[in-house]
Amino acid sequence: MQPVRFLDRELFPWLVSVTRGLSQVLSVPAEDLLPVPSVTVGANTVLRSWQRHVKPDSSQRAAILSVAYGSTKKLLRRMAEESGFQVDEAVIEFPLGADAEEKMLASLEGCLQPTTSLVVLDAIPSNAPFVLPLREAVALCRAKAPQAFVMVDAAHGLFSLPLKLTGPSAVPVDALVTNCHKWFCGPKGTAVLYVAPEHKHWVDPLVISHGYGSDFPSGFYWPGLADFSSWLALDEVLAFWDLVGLEPARIYGNYLVMDAATMLSDAWGTSLGIPAWIWRYSQAVVFAIAEGLCMLCSYVLRYTYDDAEAVQNALFQRKIEVPIKVLSENLYVRFFEALSTWILQIRRVVNVIKGTGAGYGGRVYCITKGV
Repeated sequence: MQPVRFLDRELFPWLVSVTRGLSQVLSVPAEDLLPVPSVTVGANTVLRSWQRHVKPDSSQRAAILSVAYGSTKKLLRRMAEESGFQVDEAVIEFPLGADAEEKMLASLEGCLQPTTSLVVLDAIPSNAPFVLPLREAVALCRAKAPQAFVMVDAAHGLFSLPLKLTGPSAVPVDALVTNCHKWFCGPKGTAVLYVAPEHKHWVDPLVISHGYGSDFPSGFYWPGLADFSSWLALDEVLAFWDLVGLEPARIYGNYLVMDAATMLSDAWGTSLGIPAWIWRYSQAVVFAIAEGLCMLCSYVLRYTYDDAEAVQNALFQRKIEVPIKVLSENLYVRFFEALSTWILQIRRVVNVIKGTGAGYGGRVYCITKGV
């Protein structure tokens, strides 16, 4: 009997093999890529390490988008209470128009200051799934807040976007974290954290265990006894994408996006909230998964969370599970389209939401830029 043979002798080579496969997808050295259970854990790892390293005070500021992920906002709020720094939000107004990217960047520029020492950017915000012009946003941060540490929350980015962390098409971020369990089709409990080499010396894992102190990756590979089956299953996911091809899948998904957008706008009698040329021909939005926002307009000028919850519950009773969000005091339906989505499913959502929207006295406007 050798009860610890797998954990002691076989597990880590498999984990390293999976990390190497993911490093090829992201074009980054495997030693710069770390396994974490989720983007939330990865973000906490980096931001708490930043807090210990920088020791920010009331003279410093952090910048985020107004549509940043909720748990990130809560974490930064807690850190600000502990350390005294100010958190500024770049406000994104909805609906987005043809000049959306210019307005996003202008809003970000407006909240960046020389004293901004931390910036968290959402590559694709969860509640408002548009694609941030990431390269331009990072360049703006470097110009307006040259001392800032820039972390990208790319929870929805792996596969949806052609993320590259080195090479001519790379976005020069200080840290990036992305989930494998979303559009990359991996099991839940799998994500990866990238930390630029110049920052490795001060980024520590949330859990200090036996691997800590030997080298940078080892501190993250063993957080204590855990179930590593999800991470090991990524080996098959990588094999699947090698067979199918990431780029062909993104191209196929682009057609799904266009079909869904046409169906929604025709059925609801609206035009696209964002001109098709922005998302159809941009490299950042040619992908196999489409998430969009549909605005439920009515004669009521301001909506609240309670209104969104009421609509979402009404749809749930009709066996439709879709999130309803409040953005700029309007109600939005967030929908997505994946390789496994049937067009009949989209048609059913169209009809059900159309009926629900009519109950709110208004038309439904489709905003399809996003993931």
